Amino acid sequence: MTPPDASSPPHRCDGDPLRTRQARRLADVLGSQRPPAPGEGPSRNHRTHHALTRLAAVLPPARELLHDREWLAALSACTVLVDPALYMTVVNHHILCLGSVAGAADEEQLGAKELARTVEALESGHRKGVFLVTEIGDANSHLALRTTAEFDPERREFVLRTPDAGAAKFSGVGVPGRPQSAVVCARLVVDGTCHGVHPFLADLCDERSTAPGVAVSGPLGVEALPLEYALVRFEGARLPYDRWLRGAASIDDDGVLHDPGGGPDRALRRTLDVGRRLWATVPTAAAATARASAVAALRHSQHRRSHGRLAPGAPVLAYRTQQRAVLGALAEAFALDRVASTALDLWQQAEDAQTQRSGDRPAAADGAGEAAFTPWAAVDRRLSALKASAVDGAARVTAECRRRCGVAGYLAANRLSGYSGFADSFGAAGGDNRLVLLDVGCALAAERPADGLPADGPSAGTRPPPDPDDPTWWCRAVTTLEQRLAAGLRAALEDGRGRGLEGMDLWNPLLERARQLGEVHTLRLAAQSVAAPATAGGSGPARRTLAALYGTTQALRLAGPLQWTGVVSARAAASLDAAADRQCARLVPHLEELAAALAPPESLAPTPLTDPDYAAALLAALDRPDGGHP
Repeated sequence: MTPPDASSPPHRCDGDPLRTRQARRLADVLGSQRPPAPGEGPSRNHRTHHALTRLAAVLPPARELLHDREWLAALSACTVLVDPALYMTVVNHHILCLGSVAGAADEEQLGAKELARTVEALESGHRKGVFLVTEIGDANSHLALRTTAEFDPERREFVLRTPDAGAAKFSGVGVPGRPQSAVVCARLVVDGTCHGVHPFLADLCDERSTAPGVAVSGPLGVEALPLEYALVRFEGARLPYDRWLRGAASIDDDGVLHDPGGGPDRALRRTLDVGRRLWATVPTAAAATARASAVAALRHSQHRRSHGRLAPGAPVLAYRTQQRAVLGALAEAFALDRVASTALDLWQQAEDAQTQRSGDRPAAADGAGEAAFTPWAAVDRRLSALKASAVDGAARVTAECRRRCGVAGYLAANRLSGYSGFADSFGAAGGDNRLVLLDVGCALAAERPADGLPADGPSAGTRPPPDPDDPTWWCRAVTTLEQRLAAGLRAALEDGRGRGLEGMDLWNPLLERARQLGEVHTLRLAAQSVAAPATAGGSGPARRTLAALYGTTQALRLAGPLQWTGVVSARAAASLDAAADRQCARLVPHLEELAAALAPPESLAPTPLTDPDYAAALLAALDRPDGGHP
């Protein structure tokens, strides 16, 4: 781990990706970048894309970057704070596009001059990279992609075709004006036989026009994450053989496919294995936006005066309702920081294990299974679940902080709307959270209970002690809740099968229960991430209370399921409100310490909200020629 920045606050979060030497180098490069203002026009996309070139000046080569935990964490946290749209560009370019090339192109391919030139242009930022998997016409399109890459044995090329408008690919693709390439996920067809979904690297356009056989629609707007998006269709686009990111697969001179990695069913998993790195780093970006939002809302609530009749002139943070909301957001931001660290740990363990193996990578990670709704949980259940947990948590935090700052929370200059838009967008991007949770819940219901645990779940006599001031209480409670929800869903499935139901008839009435089980599973993973460091010897009382408040806040959200499953009694559930108030009161003397630990560097996320004289700071920001940010 990189040594901490000597200038950082003494009580900062351990391993903070925003205070490493990598983050300082990125901050120097991104200092002039600001989020696009509404209605700014095409220049915002040019500026966002141009940032790729500036980033390339400090980033290591792709094959080094993509295996470096500290660089990836810093890149995610810094870019999302500066501009969430830039973060989306970085995800597409570095994590998914270059990640696919580095992960599936062998040394022989990378030595080919034509491919080497494209990879060099991508690494330098001269050429923008995107990832094309989603097809616009159908739900769950990843499981039934219709774009084809047909092998032409005479020319040893692949011909990309989009069969109809519904199979058009959707991504953050800009109109011609900047060279762009894409990793295209398409069904490989050899001699009339489909061999599953494979990745191909295709050039989309240059400065003047689209490549032959490629059609790019006009720009599509997405208000939550303002960037240029488009639909892409392929009308007989031809790709050289080395543009097939084939891994260990090959097609011999007789036109026969050899794929030691497995058949068509495994091809999609291998193609989407690049998602592991995405899920490992999205939680870092989510935690960064949650931290920035919570600290900004806290500072604003400390400085902002209220003129209500109860306490004229008092800061709004004096009101218990504001305390509960803002300090609860601070507690969840703290928890998301731990979730982000856990995701990086899991990914690092997988990376280390991969370097010790020879041959092709495994088709699925430990704990993965068959996909019913998306391929993501089948690629890596734990990392996809942590991604869903982090993004959903960030959505709660950023939305609540925006509401608690009044109209100021909705001004672009104050950044909270952009951070909320990021969380909303990534609820669908990088694997739709609801579908991931459905797959996780279905997989858990299909598993046998752990050894020593009765099939109907733990008895009521083993319920966790109702002590929400204990920072480990919530972890025990949500673990029990997960076990009981899983046992209940298993029992419902057995009952349905006993009545002769199967498939849609069996599962459709139970899908909401499966989704809830998946959600509780992600909350259990988050609770485990928080509980261990909260009870470590070096954790002070403020950290332990913050961890306890996180648990109490989550328990209040799930008070219904906790009671009807018998995890807590109605009386214990009723006591949670008083526990939250008590924990907030204990945190008040430590707010400066906690804010210093969680606040991002000012250079990355400047906002008038944190200034004691908010009105003057806002006016000063609006008077700047660039529209608000240094």
